[in-house]
Amino acid sequence: MKKILYLITSSEYGGAQKYVRDLAVNLPPTNYQAIVAAGQGDGELLNQLADFPAVKTVKIFNLKRLPNPLTAQKCLKEIVQLLLQEKPDVLHLNSSMAGFLGSWAAKIYQKKTKANLKVVYTVHGWVFLEPGFGKSLIYFLVEKISAKYKDLFIVLSERDLQIGLRKKIAPKNKFVKIYNGLNCQSINFLTKEQARQQILPPADSETTKPVISTIANFYATKGLTYLLEAASILRQRDQNFFLVIIGDGPQRKKLEKLIVKLNLADYVFLAGRIPQASKYLKAFDIFVLPSVKEGFPFVILEAMAAQRPIIATTVGAIPEIIENNQSGILVKPKSSTALASVIENLLNNSEQQKSLAENAKQQLEKFSLNQMLDQTYSLY
Repeated sequence: MKKILYLITSSEYGGAQKYVRDLAVNLPPTNYQAIVAAGQGDGELLNQLADFPAVKTVKIFNLKRLPNPLTAQKCLKEIVQLLLQEKPDVLHLNSSMAGFLGSWAAKIYQKKTKANLKVVYTVHGWVFLEPGFGKSLIYFLVEKISAKYKDLFIVLSERDLQIGLRKKIAPKNKFVKIYNGLNCQSINFLTKEQARQQILPPADSETTKPVISTIANFYATKGLTYLLEAASILRQRDQNFFLVIIGDGPQRKKLEKLIVKLNLADYVFLAGRIPQASKYLKAFDIFVLPSVKEGFPFVILEAMAAQRPIIATTVGAIPEIIENNQSGILVKPKSSTALASVIENLLNNSEQQKSLAENAKQQLEKFSLNQMLDQTYSLY
């Protein structure tokens, strides 16, 4: 029996955490034992895994996105100790800081024990593509330096594969492209009426306005400020709509201030972080993902499964998931005006909404969970 240790930077639930959860809970129990170790956050990933007693969970107390040198040193010791305790056959790293400290810890562990540990690293979108030159340079160096301690890189899109090769992160034979996948039957979608009753404020639960939505952690990379600015443009054009943003995070106060500044209090509802948020997707008429940086967003697949018309930016794997004007509408990132125009056009074209939703459901067949699992497990 092989022991697989999954390490991820944050325990706060998002696309990367769903990826780890899906891999861990679906491992064939006769052949594998799964351990999931996660760093700081609200612990939602570990909470969800509590329903699967075959999966062991561990909290890494000093693991976070940008640790100071002392915290990083403590984290490194934590991970080495975990490796010595569990003696895994495969260490599967997820997200940049877990990738850096985890691969370094693996090197120390192998030197101490002479163990044959395979190190796999999934790139959930190259983090050095995030805004900010100084931070991007640090992240690039982190990826470059730690690459020699990793045996395989899983990339989630052709775009990330080509960036990895162009930046010479690692040689081509270290890269494997595996698209994320979704089990549509695993989502118990509520009906439109049920979802609206539960997700919208009481005063708006029976609104006749078209409801736009997104589901995202409140990070700068999710582009939520551009979505709010687009909503302001729509309001100025007297467009009828209501915007619901599901999620939470460090940018919440900034978004709340922007809503007040743009006079959007009657148009926007911040619903907070909601467990199993995807089951509410049928409440919404249009789903928008305004990200400025992505890997392979599961939420796009979930919106396709819910048969919602989708508007998303041309970042990460999104152009490989959505065929523009067929299974969704693509718009350039960081452009509030372009986003507003596309939303307005789609709000006023019910036939296009229906066509996009139907085509998206068919496109989803290319991204099955079983395919993702089989391809990933074969690497172990």
